[in-house]
Amino acid sequence: MTCFANLSPLLLMRIILNNGEPMNRTSISTLKLALLATAYLTTPAAAQQTSADQESEERDRRDSQESRDKRSQDIVVTGERYTGGTVSIGKSAQSRREIPQSISIITRQQLDDRNFTKLEDVVKQTTGVTITRFDGGGNFNSIQSRGFDIGAIQLDGIPIPQGANFATALDAAIYEQIEVLRGPAGLLQGGGEPGGAINLVRKRALYRPALGAAVQLGSFDFHRAEVDLTGPLIASGALRGRVVGVIDRRDSHIVTVSNNKWLGYGTLELDITPATTLSAGYSRQEVRAGYDRGLPTFPDGTLIDLPVSSAVILRGTRQDLDTEDAFVELEHRLDNGGQIKFSARNVDRFLFYKFADSNSQLAPNGDLSMGNGEVQSKSKDRRYDLYFATPFQFGGLDHRLLIGASRNSSDFFGGNFAPGPALDFNLFAPDYDMAFPPVTLPGFQNVTKRSESAVYGQLQLSISDRLKLLGGGRLSYAEVETVRLGDGMTTSLSKPGGKFTPQLAVLYDVSDAVTAYTSYAETFVVQTALDAADELLPPRTGSQIEFGVKGEFFDSGLQAHAAVFRINDKNRAIADPDVINASIPGGEVRSQGFELEASGQVARGWDVLAGYAFTDTKFIKAPVSQLGMVFSTVTPRHSLNLFTRYAFPDNILSGLSVGGGVSYRSEFFAQSGPIRIVSGNYALINAQLGYEIGDNWSLNLTADNLFNKKYYEKVSGTVRQNFYGEPRRVALALRASF
Repeated sequence: MTCFANLSPLLLMRIILNNGEPMNRTSISTLKLALLATAYLTTPAAAQQTSADQESEERDRRDSQESRDKRSQDIVVTGERYTGGTVSIGKSAQSRREIPQSISIITRQQLDDRNFTKLEDVVKQTTGVTITRFDGGGNFNSIQSRGFDIGAIQLDGIPIPQGANFATALDAAIYEQIEVLRGPAGLLQGGGEPGGAINLVRKRALYRPALGAAVQLGSFDFHRAEVDLTGPLIASGALRGRVVGVIDRRDSHIVTVSNNKWLGYGTLELDITPATTLSAGYSRQEVRAGYDRGLPTFPDGTLIDLPVSSAVILRGTRQDLDTEDAFVELEHRLDNGGQIKFSARNVDRFLFYKFADSNSQLAPNGDLSMGNGEVQSKSKDRRYDLYFATPFQFGGLDHRLLIGASRNSSDFFGGNFAPGPALDFNLFAPDYDMAFPPVTLPGFQNVTKRSESAVYGQLQLSISDRLKLLGGGRLSYAEVETVRLGDGMTTSLSKPGGKFTPQLAVLYDVSDAVTAYTSYAETFVVQTALDAADELLPPRTGSQIEFGVKGEFFDSGLQAHAAVFRINDKNRAIADPDVINASIPGGEVRSQGFELEASGQVARGWDVLAGYAFTDTKFIKAPVSQLGMVFSTVTPRHSLNLFTRYAFPDNILSGLSVGGGVSYRSEFFAQSGPIRIVSGNYALINAQLGYEIGDNWSLNLTADNLFNKKYYEKVSGTVRQNFYGEPRRVALALRASF
C-alpha cells in the first residue's frame, strides 16, 4: 500500500495547473478531497487494512456466485476488449443480443485508449450519431441519431432532457460505460424525440481499495489532472465509497476561447442486508469558458476561407455552466435473479453567457454587424422511478417480466435576456478588445413546467428455446404549462391526456451465436405550436420498424450487428393555410436507412471498432416548398467510423500498443431561404501509441485529425453558426492504477 505515496505529486498538479491563480471553492474542495484520500492510504491505519483486505477478498470469493450473481451488475469490464459486458439501459442487465434495437457500447477501455474526456467527443465516434454544436468550445450541443434528436441523457437508466443550452453532460471521468440506443425509446424514458437514448453508467463504489490517477497534456495548452479513489469504509466492506475529482484547463483553436472545467463526484453504498443495497451520490461540475457563436458566410452563402482560429468575438465573452446532480438508489436482489429498484434523481443546471456574435452576412471587405448581450437561465429536474424485474419459468421455458412506474417533473426558467446595441466589426482586421456595451438583465420572465406520470411494463415470452416474443408499453400522462412570473398568468397549457407508447419485437436465435429480430417502437413529443384557437397542438408521434441481426464471434470476443430501419414522425406542426401565425398538426417526415457495426477482439491483442450508417431523411407531408426535400440537413447520408488497436504480445515489444482509424462524413448542408450552404465531405485520420510501464503505470499518446485537415464541421446559416472543425489535436496521458 505504500506505493500510494508516490501519487502525491500527481495530486499536487492542481496547484501547477492553476498557474498560481486563486482557486475557487469547488477547486479547493476537490484538491482537499484528493489530498486527504492519498494521506489516508499512506497512514498506519491503511497498513492495518491488510488483514481486512484479505478478509474482504475471501468474502468476495465466497459471495461471487451467490450475492454478486443476484446483483444484476450494470456492466462487466472485459479488460482490453471493446465489447463491454451486459447492457443496463433496459432496466435489468441484458446482453446486446437480447435488445431488439441497435445499440452501441463505449467501454472505459475505449475512453482511455482515445483520451476522450467529453461525451460529445465519445458519441461522435458512434455509429450513425451526429453532433450539432452551437458554440466554439463545444459545450452547447445537440445529439442526433437517425436524423432526430436524442431527447434525453440517462444516468443508470434515469433520464434527464437534453438541453442544447446547458452542458451536454458531466465529464466522462465518472462513467464506467456509455450505452447508445438508436431509435425510439418511449418505453424507457417516456415522451421524447425518436432519435434514441444515451445511458451513462456511473462508476460505483468497490469492495476493495483502488486508486487511479491521471495527468494529461496536449495541444492548445491543454492540462488535466484526475483522481479516482474507491474502497471499503469498514472492514466488512458493507459500507464503501468512491470519489472522483477532475481539473481540466485548456484553450482552443479559436482565438480568445478558453474552456476550463472542475468536477467532483462522490458516492456511498451500504449493504443493508446481503441482498439489499442503498446507494447515494452527488456530483458538481463547473465550466468557465469563452463563448463563440460561429462564422457568417458571404451573402450568396459562400463559406469563408480564413484561418481556423478566426472568430467574430470579443475578449470579454463568458460562458458559465454549473451542473449539480444528486441521486439515491435502493435495490433489493431476489433469489431468482430478479430485482426491485427505486431511484430518485435531482439535477439543477444554471447557465450565464455573455456573447458577441455576427448579426449579419459578411461584406466582401470583411465588415459585419456584431450583436452582443447577456443571457441567463436555469432548470430543475426531478425524476423518480420504481420497477420490479424478474425471470420466471413456465412450460419448461424461461421468461422475463418488467413492471414499473415513474414520475418526472422539471422547471425551466427563461426570458432573462438583455441585448446590447449593435457594433461594427471587421473579420479581416478584427479588434477583439473592444469594450462590451453595458446591459442589465431583467430577471427571469417565465417558467415552463413539464411533468409526466407513467406506468410501464414488458413481457418477454419464450415460445421455444430459440424463439422469443417481446411486448410492452408505457402509459404516460404528460402536462406542459408556461407561466408568466410577473403576474402568475398561464400563457400556454397542454394536457394531452393518456398517451400509450407500445413496443413489440420478435427475436429468433438462428444459432448459438446469431440472433435475428424485428421490432416496432413508438415515442411522442409534446408540441408548443398553437392552432387557430390558440390551443397547443396534440403531441407528435414517432414510430420505428427495425429488422436486424446480431452475432457474437471468437468466443464472444467480437460483437457484430446489422440493421435496417424506418422512422415516421407524424402530426408535426406546419403552417395553417387559412390562418396567419397558426399551425396545424399535418406534417410528417421519414428517416430510413441501414447500419453495420462490429466491435471487440479479432485476435489476441487486436481490438477493432467499425461502424457504417446510411441515413436518408425526407419530408413526406409538408408545404409544397418542402415536400420531398431532405428533412435533417445536418445528417450526412454516409458516415463511417473505424478504429483499430494492437497490443504486442509477450516479446521484446511487450507493453507497446499502436492504433489508428478514420472518421468519414459525406456532404451535408443548410438551407437558408433560396441559399444552400454546403459543407463538403471529409475524412479525418486518428492515431494512438501506448506503453504499459509495469503493472501500474501507462503512457498513451493520441492524435486526432492527424493530417490537420481544414474543414467545416457545421454549417447553419448566412449570419452565424458555421464552425470549422478542430485542427490536429495531440494529447499525452500518464495514468496510474493501484
